[in-house]
Amino acid sequence: EPGGGFLRNNDSRADRWYSRDVAAIASARGIEDAAPYFIDADATRNLGGLPLGGLTVVTFRNAHLVYSLTWFALAGLSAWGAWLVARRR
Repeated sequence: EPGGGFLRNNDSRADRWYSRDVAAIASARGIEDAAPYFIDADATRNLGGLPLGGLTVVTFRNAHLVYSLTWFALAGLSAWGAWLVARRR
C-alpha cells in the first residue's frame, strides 16, 4: 500500500511506517525472502506466540458535531439565498 498523496513518507531509520510497504520493511530489517502480504492479527493469544496480535491501532477523529454544524449551516445559507433570489423577482 505504499504511496498516496495524503500519507507521510515511511522513515525506515526511525522504524516509522505509515504505509504497509512490505518490500521496504523487509529490506530495512534485512529480510531477503519476505512474503508479499501483510498479516493483521487481533489481540487473541496464539499458540507459539506468533504473530503478535493487536499491534495495528486505527483511530479516527470524531468530528461528527462539526460535520453536522457545517451541513446545517450550508442548508440554512442555501435557504436564505433562495429566499433572497425569490424576493428580488
